Amino acid sequence: MTIKFLFINLLLLYIVSCAAQGTASGGPPDTLGPILISVQPPNETLDIAPNQKIILRFTELLDPVSIPASITLAADYIVKVKGRYIIITPDKNWPINQVLNINISRKIRDYQKNIMAKPIQLVYSTGVHIPDGHISGNIEGHSSEKLIEIGLYNWPIHDSSVVLQKIEADEKGFFKCGFINYGNYVLGAIEGVLTDINVQIRNKNYAMLTLDYISLSPIDTAQHVTMRLSKPLERLKITSVVMENQYSTNLIMNDQSEEAFILDTLYVPGDSIKINMIKNNRLETYSLPEYTFILPEIIDTTGPVYINSEFKSKVLRLTFSEPIRLASEAVIIKHDTLDIPLYYQRENSFSVMLSNLSDTITYIKLLGDYIQDLHGNTMADSVKKISINRSVIEEEIIIGGNILGTVKYAGKVPIIVEAHNIENDKIYTAHVNKQKFKLENLQAGKYKLWAFESLHATDPTTYFSGTWTPYSRASQFSLYPDSVDVRSRWDVEGIIIDFK
Repeated sequence: MTIKFLFINLLLLYIVSCAAQGTASGGPPDTLGPILISVQPPNETLDIAPNQKIILRFTELLDPVSIPASITLAADYIVKVKGRYIIITPDKNWPINQVLNINISRKIRDYQKNIMAKPIQLVYSTGVHIPDGHISGNIEGHSSEKLIEIGLYNWPIHDSSVVLQKIEADEKGFFKCGFINYGNYVLGAIEGVLTDINVQIRNKNYAMLTLDYISLSPIDTAQHVTMRLSKPLERLKITSVVMENQYSTNLIMNDQSEEAFILDTLYVPGDSIKINMIKNNRLETYSLPEYTFILPEIIDTTGPVYINSEFKSKVLRLTFSEPIRLASEAVIIKHDTLDIPLYYQRENSFSVMLSNLSDTITYIKLLGDYIQDLHGNTMADSVKKISINRSVIEEEIIIGGNILGTVKYAGKVPIIVEAHNIENDKIYTAHVNKQKFKLENLQAGKYKLWAFESLHATDPTTYFSGTWTPYSRASQFSLYPDSVDVRSRWDVEGIIIDFK
């Protein structure tokens, strides 16, 4: 009876264990990723054996496809996945008297495609020492659904700087980079997989330190920082040109945008054209890489076309489809039965301006026979009547509320306070004077407030998120923890923003 009972129990155990290998059905949906339960040997174990296995146990079955690319270890190793377990073994032996840093990405997932809420960092030593330096931090402005990788670099930064450690932030934006030797360091973060931060800040959201560097020493073994995720610092370059006619072209940029460009009429087909341009992004002024092409011969048989007009500040601006030549009789008004030519000024090759038009003039006429492109083709419309719209759109008068408060900041850099309307994304800014600020005439609604150092060279109200080459730290900032409700004709007072 005992043997039979034991057999039945073993059979039931086998059936249950086999059933456990599949995806569970029924019950509430699984929305949580795997959670690490235990690790053997314990994290931070010293003097591990050369062939020591490292075994991680999780709360649920792991999708084995997600494992190999999620483990980073600067040594040759073999990884095996068995149900809820990850087993890491050396390919031969672990390096002698060295520290083994093992970083495991949040990308490890279960069979319901749920990733982990937190990354895992383990460290072991085949010797008797593990560095005790730690840097922790928070990434503000992150999305819990997107991965953020943080890189640790030696200070000062130079062209050949390599990442010393890469760690991930958890779903709340918190990260911890541990087991670091004493020294001076900087951090850089990328939304996504960090490869080359100097290149990636041009096309990915990024975050940088608000300090020149972080120092770890026997006296200060741990530091905590806060960084803000900001938009990329895109730099454009010309990828191709599309000729509109012999002397005008559309420049196609690497972001697929287009920009009209006028060529000097001294160029002839076959000449080598070099285009050098200077642009600005959110923080920088930069030169586009020189673009060179051979000017083709364009057979142009189509005349210029009137595009639009704009009346602003008592000036009427007329724009055409290509570079034009105008005779003095090209623009006229009708007075009684006479055609009176109007004086105009060339703004550029594409447009002309008419200033100081009498209020009695409600329209003008363009005479196509007197308007030609650079190939002598006349305008298709022999007469084009253009109405002048002088209607002035009155600005909406907003009777709003004010926010008054104090900024606690011990530094010497000017401070800007910014209020962001949660409902319509309107932005209001104010300068801090003697630690006091006043945001005036804000539209009624709920606002988020923050303050930051004004480090931008040309626009003091734009947050300076830092540059990598040349290296320049991001502005320090402080977020007000609560939203502020603004009402018309009311003052909200007592707001304190503290740079701790």
